[in-house]
Amino acid sequence: MKITVLSGTSSSQDLKSILQERCRSDQLVLLEQSGNKLNVDAPEVSSADLLIIECQDIEHLDWSATEIFNLRHPQSTTVLICRGDLERVLVQAMRVGVRDVLNASEVRERLPEVIDRARVRLAATTGNRSVGKILTFIPCKGGSGTSFIASNLAYVLGEVHQKRVLLVDLDLQFGDASFYITENDDGRSLGDVVRKTDLDGQMLESACVPVGKNTWLLRAPHNPEQSVGITPDQVDNILTVASRRFDFVCVDLERTLDPLSLRAMDRSDVIFPIMQTVLPYVRGTQRLQRTFRALHYPETKIRLVANRQGKADDLSISKIEDALQTKFYMQLPNDFPNANASINAGKPLYEISPAGVLTTALIRWADQLVGASKSGQASTGSLWQRFSSLLK
Repeated sequence: MKITVLSGTSSSQDLKSILQERCRSDQLVLLEQSGNKLNVDAPEVSSADLLIIECQDIEHLDWSATEIFNLRHPQSTTVLICRGDLERVLVQAMRVGVRDVLNASEVRERLPEVIDRARVRLAATTGNRSVGKILTFIPCKGGSGTSFIASNLAYVLGEVHQKRVLLVDLDLQFGDASFYITENDDGRSLGDVVRKTDLDGQMLESACVPVGKNTWLLRAPHNPEQSVGITPDQVDNILTVASRRFDFVCVDLERTLDPLSLRAMDRSDVIFPIMQTVLPYVRGTQRLQRTFRALHYPETKIRLVANRQGKADDLSISKIEDALQTKFYMQLPNDFPNANASINAGKPLYEISPAGVLTTALIRWADQLVGASKSGQASTGSLWQRFSSLLK
């Protein structure tokens, strides 16, 4: 849900704290404006699902513009927050389509239920589309193959399971996720949309590169200069809009733990640390685990993945699990010839080797993510598509 707050001065602390507590998955825009004139054509206003107007001077509220907004956007909810006697404004507010009028002194008590009602109303008028899952992939140490795995799992989710999937490359300095699944280099990137306060799903998708019928890529900026000044709130906004547009949002993170990557992990439903089963990666994973504990992430949010299994110099899985005090969620086999061919061709592994051992493991992983193991239906479809691809 997109929430726009209009205030003649800075918003009250009660209002800010409530929005921060209850609306972390929403797209939030705070606008300060002088005077009481409501610009209904401003993109930040016209695209709002919930419009909150903090009015300092109720005598000069722009009632006509408020009515125009509500007539143009019947699915939206308008809330008025004012001071003093509400009785004299309730009738006028009702006439122009305002849903709720709150006294500034009762914001903390009543605003949460107003927000909940706005969600229910929006869901009823937009078909109640569920919010997509945000999956984040982070290397335990450089060279773990995280970008390759994230890119190809995203492609399998989109093209095998027919889910709408967005791959977001958040390695803002040296992002190379695009090289693993597409040769398309048309110049579109995250830098084109990250600073847009009126960002919506269609605008976001237009900045993405299609890499299949159901899979899109949002590239990292093409040069470091475009990355300067990108804030965690802007990344949060991208993820909010993306989760409303796509079934899965796969985020490829760099190894550095900075405010941007921390915000992405905060927003994630699941975090997949990727490691290889050799000693340097075990040490790197232990450092990541300490970070996750410091951030108070629940154990269910972290699912450890072992990549390139089967090499002669691998440590035993049981010894690593004992050292890390955690079980591996997924173990991916070493398939160097096909992985190397995929990287050199700039094509997804599924297209290069649809029945290879690593492809099969990625499909099994995707089966679990879409719940195929419970119904059995998606897994059957996956096998059929793999068989069909062999006949081409």
